[in-house]
Amino acid sequence: MTDTTSSSSTLVPVGDPAGPATFIFLADPQQTRTETADFRRKGCSDLNAALNTLDSLKWPTGSEFPISCAGEPIGKVDAVFVGGDLCQTGGDQNAEDQLLHAPSTYVGGLRELAKVRGLYQKGFDVNEDVTPLKYDPKFFGLGDHDIQTEDTPAIGWNKGRFPGDLTEPQDYWRYQMWNFISQMHSGYDHAPLMPYTRPVYGIEGNNLDTEPYKGSYSWQDYSLNYVVNLGPVDVIQLHRYGGDSEGGRQSGFNWLKQRLAERGLTHPIIIMQHYMLSDVVEDGSGVTPNWHRSQRDELLDILSPYNIIGFFVGNNLDVGPLPHKINVPTKDPTIPTRPVPEFRPGCAWAQNFALVRVTSWTMDVVYGFAQDRKAVFTSGVSFKIPYGNQIWEEVPAWNSSYFGTLKNFYVSTVRAKCPHDMVIISCGLRKTERPEKDDRVAWDMVAAAVDGSREVAIRGFATETSGHFPYGLGGMTKIYVDTAPVVCPAHCNVAGVFFWQKENRGAPSLTVAPGLIVREATTGEEYEIRNETSGGYFPAEHGCTDLYADTNKVSRPSGKAGVPDTLQMGGVALYQKGNRIGVRVLYV
Repeated sequence: MTDTTSSSSTLVPVGDPAGPATFIFLADPQQTRTETADFRRKGCSDLNAALNTLDSLKWPTGSEFPISCAGEPIGKVDAVFVGGDLCQTGGDQNAEDQLLHAPSTYVGGLRELAKVRGLYQKGFDVNEDVTPLKYDPKFFGLGDHDIQTEDTPAIGWNKGRFPGDLTEPQDYWRYQMWNFISQMHSGYDHAPLMPYTRPVYGIEGNNLDTEPYKGSYSWQDYSLNYVVNLGPVDVIQLHRYGGDSEGGRQSGFNWLKQRLAERGLTHPIIIMQHYMLSDVVEDGSGVTPNWHRSQRDELLDILSPYNIIGFFVGNNLDVGPLPHKINVPTKDPTIPTRPVPEFRPGCAWAQNFALVRVTSWTMDVVYGFAQDRKAVFTSGVSFKIPYGNQIWEEVPAWNSSYFGTLKNFYVSTVRAKCPHDMVIISCGLRKTERPEKDDRVAWDMVAAAVDGSREVAIRGFATETSGHFPYGLGGMTKIYVDTAPVVCPAHCNVAGVFFWQKENRGAPSLTVAPGLIVREATTGEEYEIRNETSGGYFPAEHGCTDLYADTNKVSRPSGKAGVPDTLQMGGVALYQKGNRIGVRVLYV
């Protein structure tokens, strides 16, 4: 049995932001050393044979498959994700690795990890009757069985730096399996004059929490969490669970916070980990293979501001309900929790799988299993993706209108709100038109029925002398413009917009920022959303003294190919458009 992959490399795919991106999610291959019949290896091999036909099939149709792509060709599979418990017992032992190999060339336990590699790693020569999964790249996560401390060999894992450089025996599985992740996704930088060993499915730079290209198999130094860019969505792998610090492992929370901040509040993100978010125990209940509720809530608190569109998990070997929702809390206690779907397709050794398609507008998920080496689809669901990667477009006929400079203008705080049975289809800025008070910047919108009929103008104009800022500063000479977007929760619709004075900075201390009036889709309850975080601002100095207000509306792109006619406003942001203040609107 030989490894022929040391010189190969596959870079992280970066697809068309509009997609589609199609991937397979598998959980719990759980290859084992104890079953003489080896039915788990055969189950995964037969599943691979079925999955290898997917690119020639069509998405399923019928009442149990209410998906947006029903009947269309599945086509290219862009990636495969394996969500933990690759092995039953930490990969099993390989004495030859301990005696003769450096970590970069370790094969791993012959009765477990080597079986996993034969099933899923390209170019790994198993010399046995196994059907490998043909789609690449593949991305691996670890589960509790992979990094357990029980049933380990009496001799520790050989770090390979010098003879006798062994770990504690109870850490054998941990080092071996994190070394596998490093081989797959990081690669190794050897001693001087020795060549760099490329990863099999490489992840570049900060997208992997490790010292780049160093082969950091030490789970006490880095979390080895990673993010994969699939185009319309980013997939973040957190291994056993987000924040896992058992045995001194790095939790990866600082890395996670940095990567989320880089992607911003609206970019769609999928979270993958081994443990279910719905399967937790209370603190104080004793030793358990699951994580505690406080640990789960700490992760959800970090994720809550961001556009998490799904959790993909394993651990429980049964197929989970489709869909199942996790209530993600919001930072504002007055705002209801946000339901995010959790997907659990069941274990791979029992031939279960999930097939996923993501575009800028939708995420379609289908569960299935293999029977006689053929794929059988069982259920499906489709989700609208909030804040897809697009913004509304300027209307060309309105592309040259502006007013200012704004040193003598104020900002109107009057709410511009549409009726209950309408949605906002166009949005921009306007100067108030009252002869006695025409020195304010206000919202200018068009609302209509969802189908675009019954258009009506809605303007945030003051009807009295109040409802504006700043006071006593002589206009906007000392006001700056905040560029942080404000976004509508996924379970709500935008009912209106307003301006507010943001004071969360040292210098400058005053900025104008947009806010939203949102309406619960089911109850009709309304409340206001503001972005209190410290986003960017402009200009660099002198406030809005020399800026103008752009009055070019941005509008829902009706009739554009690939864009749903029912597209609605999902958020808003201000931006610097040359020497003007412009408006961006996010789709939902």
